[in-house]
Amino acid sequence: MGTTYEERRGTLYNYRITLYGNALAWLIHVVFFVTFLRLDVMLLAWSNVASVLYYTISFYFVHKRYYRTFFVGLFVEVVYNAVISTIVLGWDANVHYFIIMVAYGVFFMPNVNRGARVATTGIAMAIYGSLYLFVSDGTEALAPAFEQALGLFCLLSTIGLIAGLSFIFEGSVVEVTNELEGTNERLHTLASRDGLTGLYNRLTGTSRIEEGVARAVQEGRPYAVALADIDHFKAFNERHGHDCGDLVLRRVATTLTWTDAVCVRWGGEEFLLFLVGETEADIDERLDELRSRIKSTETIYEGARLHVTMTIGVAHRDGKTLEAVERLVKEADDFLRAGKQAGKDRVISSISF
Repeated sequence: MGTTYEERRGTLYNYRITLYGNALAWLIHVVFFVTFLRLDVMLLAWSNVASVLYYTISFYFVHKRYYRTFFVGLFVEVVYNAVISTIVLGWDANVHYFIIMVAYGVFFMPNVNRGARVATTGIAMAIYGSLYLFVSDGTEALAPAFEQALGLFCLLSTIGLIAGLSFIFEGSVVEVTNELEGTNERLHTLASRDGLTGLYNRLTGTSRIEEGVARAVQEGRPYAVALADIDHFKAFNERHGHDCGDLVLRRVATTLTWTDAVCVRWGGEEFLLFLVGETEADIDERLDELRSRIKSTETIYEGARLHVTMTIGVAHRDGKTLEAVERLVKEADDFLRAGKQAGKDRVISSISF
């Protein structure tokens, strides 16, 4: 069973190989048709008419995702034309090179299992070897100059088709790889971020804060965990509905990101912040400035001006102690409750309590 990557790559590749590869093959066979018609080699002229028809209807095969039908038809068309043309024109016409092209191209075909790839390559090489051993002069004599020109055209066409297959395959792989990287980034964001506010979710946020604590202790810098709660949040939902509450949460989250703190949607209307500063007082000043900014930010819902404030509890450490996040949150929650009891809309910590 193919992976999503293989299916997407196969879709891109089949579309492009039929659009560009078929167009090139169609043009080559038109040139062959006109050439053999003028030379009155009618067997090869009508053979190339059949090829033109096949490359035309193969668009339908791919549109319907009949990939195996497309592959089988391609293999038979190329090998048959190469064999019949080599027998008629002789080995020096170089039409046999197209067998090498199809033997190479089979490994770029999606939706074809490895056994089929190996088997068709073996068949192609066996046919090529037979032509080499048993075919020298053709049944139709060509002028030396024309035979040389035809041989060069077949050689260059084969090289062009092989190069085209390679570029189309590479382009499909690069495009799908870029799509996968973009999808992985989006999945990582969805897994690590809160869907409503865009802040870190609780799991990822805890991990980021643990990393921040370890880094602060390593550098010997004071740090703090702050638990911030929107005051009277239930009133917004009760008076204006949950859409209003969501608007308030998003507006507060946007303001919180104004700081260089690690910001986490902790749950409900609570947010967890991690900050590092020069002093504990410096951290409290920054948090109080953040509180003031939230209070002064105008929030309007359906014409109503909403007054939003926050109470913030802060657990400080001097940068010498590696503290567990759970313990810091518990301490910050104690200060938060003290701030609520003291009248809300304030910052409460061990240095201000």
